[in-house]
Amino acid sequence: MTACSDFFDEPLLGTALEATRWVCVEFSHGWGHDALDGFALGEELAAQVKAHMNAHNARFQFIREPGRDGQDANGHRVFIAESTPGQEALYTLTINSVSDLLDLDISNPATLPGATAVESPLALICTHGKRDVCCALKGRPVAALLSQHVAGPQNADAPAETTSARVWETSHTGGHRFAPALIVLPWGFTYGRAGVVAARQIWDLAVDGQVHLDLLRGRSAFSKPAQAGEVAVRSHYHLTGIADVVDVEATSDTVFHVKCANGNTHAVEVEHTVSDLPPRPATCGKGDKEVKEFRTTLL
Repeated sequence: MTACSDFFDEPLLGTALEATRWVCVEFSHGWGHDALDGFALGEELAAQVKAHMNAHNARFQFIREPGRDGQDANGHRVFIAESTPGQEALYTLTINSVSDLLDLDISNPATLPGATAVESPLALICTHGKRDVCCALKGRPVAALLSQHVAGPQNADAPAETTSARVWETSHTGGHRFAPALIVLPWGFTYGRAGVVAARQIWDLAVDGQVHLDLLRGRSAFSKPAQAGEVAVRSHYHLTGIADVVDVEATSDTVFHVKCANGNTHAVEVEHTVSDLPPRPATCGKGDKEVKEFRTTLL
């Protein structure tokens, strides 16, 4: 299925999952088809965690380090990311059991006992094979090699916290037809077709406060059409700095104002339409569906 998307060069624009807060929980055992379908945690705890996430407007992700050896031995590491532009933050703490999440005010991670701020980015690569085998086949090698890159000799002088546990395999993130799919937290910038070389470039750029325009699907804090508008403006004006765009506001159903750090505001029309591309499977093993895409026009 991913091969179909690759072959036809299906547009990436505006396809990122929508989320302004992320809760990523280390869990190295089987994930099931969906993270909170009860397979991994049992139906009762999964339902409780889902309700807790909904109450705090948070997106739940399972994560595990590439290789998986020794994980969960001393509890579960948790990363909580705020992706709202201008409020981006990333915190980490360790819990003894996933059920401990239910006692955490994840809307205010800075106040949680044992929570510490994380200054470097976090890279999540979808490897959720039970959801879509393409993610496992394409994502795992990328996660393993990116982890080696982050911890490699070029980073020998970097603080330990910038090279330890910065790259994770993760459960389904949406858009598996664009595998390998990579998300950079805390900002929620989401990339598609991020092979090994591209993943290294994405990481190095993120550390330097930049985005990789060519493979950018969108920023999770915005709606999908707003994502398309931001990427269109960034690409047209070559705005590669993470902080170059400060907000995207809808002025109608199809027109968005992209506000930039330099004081400029750019209007862009975003149309969601059926693509000229032939139908393709939405996921591995499924029937063909028509392809829809966002088309943008700067006004």
